[in-house]
Amino acid sequence: MGVKRKTFWSVVLMSCFIIVVAIGLSKLFISGERTNEDDFDTSQTDNSPEAGVPDSPEQPPLAQKFVQPPSNPVTLVKKRIKGMNERNIKKNLRYLTRVTHVAGTDGEEELGDWIHSRWKRAGFDKVQKKGYDALLSYPSKEPNERNKVEVLDVDEERDEYVQLFESRPEEPDPTVNNDNILPAYHAYAKPGVVTGDLIYINYCRLSDFFHLKDQNVTIEGSIAICRNGEVYRGDMTKNAVRFGCIGLLLYTEPNLVAQFYGLPQYPDGVYLPESAIQRGSLLIKDGDPQTPGYPSLEGMHRTPVKDLELPAIPVQPISQRDARVIMMRMDGGEVEGFDWFGFLPNVTYRYGPGFVNKTEKVRISVYNKLEVRKVYNIIGTIYGRSEPDRYVLLGNHRDAWAFGAIDPSGATAIMMEIADVFGSLKKKMNWRPRRTIMFCSWAAEEFGLTGSQEFMEDYGRIMSSRAVAYLNMDILVQGNFTIAASSSPNIKEAMFEAAKMVPDPDGSEMTLYDLWRERQGKEINEQPSVGTLAAGSDFASFVGQCGVSSMNAIYMPDFSQSYYTLYPLYHTRYETFHLVKNIMDPEFIYHKTMGQFYGSLLLIMSNSKILPFNCRDYSSDLANQFKILNTTHGAALAKQNIDLSHLVAVIEKLKEATKEFHRRLNFIDTSQPLEVRSANDQLMMFERAFIDPVGLPGRPFTRNVVYAHSEKSRYSTAKFPGVADTLYDLTHDESPDPALWITVKKQISIVTHAIRSAIYTLEPYHVTD
Repeated sequence: MGVKRKTFWSVVLMSCFIIVVAIGLSKLFISGERTNEDDFDTSQTDNSPEAGVPDSPEQPPLAQKFVQPPSNPVTLVKKRIKGMNERNIKKNLRYLTRVTHVAGTDGEEELGDWIHSRWKRAGFDKVQKKGYDALLSYPSKEPNERNKVEVLDVDEERDEYVQLFESRPEEPDPTVNNDNILPAYHAYAKPGVVTGDLIYINYCRLSDFFHLKDQNVTIEGSIAICRNGEVYRGDMTKNAVRFGCIGLLLYTEPNLVAQFYGLPQYPDGVYLPESAIQRGSLLIKDGDPQTPGYPSLEGMHRTPVKDLELPAIPVQPISQRDARVIMMRMDGGEVEGFDWFGFLPNVTYRYGPGFVNKTEKVRISVYNKLEVRKVYNIIGTIYGRSEPDRYVLLGNHRDAWAFGAIDPSGATAIMMEIADVFGSLKKKMNWRPRRTIMFCSWAAEEFGLTGSQEFMEDYGRIMSSRAVAYLNMDILVQGNFTIAASSSPNIKEAMFEAAKMVPDPDGSEMTLYDLWRERQGKEINEQPSVGTLAAGSDFASFVGQCGVSSMNAIYMPDFSQSYYTLYPLYHTRYETFHLVKNIMDPEFIYHKTMGQFYGSLLLIMSNSKILPFNCRDYSSDLANQFKILNTTHGAALAKQNIDLSHLVAVIEKLKEATKEFHRRLNFIDTSQPLEVRSANDQLMMFERAFIDPVGLPGRPFTRNVVYAHSEKSRYSTAKFPGVADTLYDLTHDESPDPALWITVKKQISIVTHAIRSAIYTLEPYHVTD
């Protein structure tokens, strides 16, 4: 794909997408020493209470205390990062994608053991394999229990249905020999068989259901068909249940299928074969469903399955090919509004209900099984030299719905290279970062961020007091145009500095930062735009539960030259090594670039004497978010006599407090360890102030009151989420509960208090004799 300058609307699309997806990381060149990728040993599982966090980091091995570090260590680390080898990343990815690795299967554990062995050989101080017992969901293995969708007609003589059509599995992939792939399904969909009339509900957003009601279309008792995109599939299911649907079908629109544009489809291009099916989880709450709020370890109480809040209807994904066959039969009025029209060939999009032939019905058969399986996080630790009790975490999940070459194995391949670089510097040169680095390979992210969530439930109290930052990787490279990122506001400047350390992968004299700024259409004195974090990847528990400053990045395509925002083969069986090696990034130069970026950022976060956080960016962002709130809802709030003056005042005080704090920071005597430690503690704890122990309304384990994912759409960020979600209910429900205005008033006061608490964290220490 050629490199073009982005248009304004391309920038807007990219920024929106980054909030939806989570992503990236990098890997570094370790000169000389590489391990045989087929030779790794399986280690014993460590389920001790200490597994997962550094033990006694203040006491490194005695011999290492007396070995001098290299004379110019930072320069050496930067050189190693810059000299990262893309061939190593390619080699790693080939190994990571040789087998399917769905969470809880032998393939996923095998890769975990491989990572464990590699990190031990890299010279890490400690590597742990920590297991959790998670309730997962899989399709039935019985030959007569295949998840499927049928079109049936009534045989009046025999009073039974006759099958007219049955959904078909995906076509085999000619590029892989290992075909041990689970059938397409949605995890946690309710098992059962339902039959009914079909209705089309666009993206299954709440607004789509309200529109359908305005069209006087019968929703209750119907089976819905919706297209992927816009909102999380779990939210789509929740909305369908709320409005009385008995089943749900999800498909991907053919604007992501090559034939629509005459562009090459897989295996010759990035576009979707018409038989491809997108998999995914429907779980709304993160972590093991049976142990909410607590780690799923032996001895913990497990809620009985019958008492769980799991999806209440059968849900099944289907291909574009099968969706077209089904929707060609539909009856009812033609859809109104451009947003409702789709691209299925020879299909007139209609609301329904039912088919032109009124005796025809749709039947969904789902035979998913719930199973408790052991899943493993792999945690590798390099102890810090000066502040071993302060942790910088870098992580990516390991599981995939099939081969997962982009989501997540591309990032894991890079993380392994970064780990080798930092490990070799410690092992061969006795270099240590100032702070402890923890490399994290999370389990079962695809099912509901399970590995990272269980880790935070297990070690949340420690992380709340010791974690400096979390750098998240997931989908890393899905284009060749420019980087894009989302983060806590205070970490933006550190990302910019890291990008300035990385050369343009296309070979110009510019840096990655210059490219980032220019291709967003920014002036030379403007900074690139950075989105805010929502959910959908492993940063969610760090930001939402503990207030740990976090980030997430991805290398993106030029949206003016592509017909997608999320790569078309997402969560399909066709996400293979072939896709990356021959189509997406043949020379692995963009993987290398993201490796250099994340490696540089990891160095900055772990080795800067003063933490590179800018609290002023937080205060500016909150001020902007208040303006949006006031513009959108100010009149309605005033009508209810809800006073915003205290919130206005405290945001203004935060602005002055952050300005004054950073002024004082310039005069700190960095030769005094106590002064440095005190300042760093204030910077680290600043974002913790936005954590409310009570949690958000209806979401006790989501506690960040200024930034969290929207309750209405998991992939969207809500600013002042307790206020925003309640206002949505008040303005969109047909008969809203007036008592919700009291909730709004309370949530505004909670946000006000949280911001006031953030000001307290920045107040100067007073030392007396």
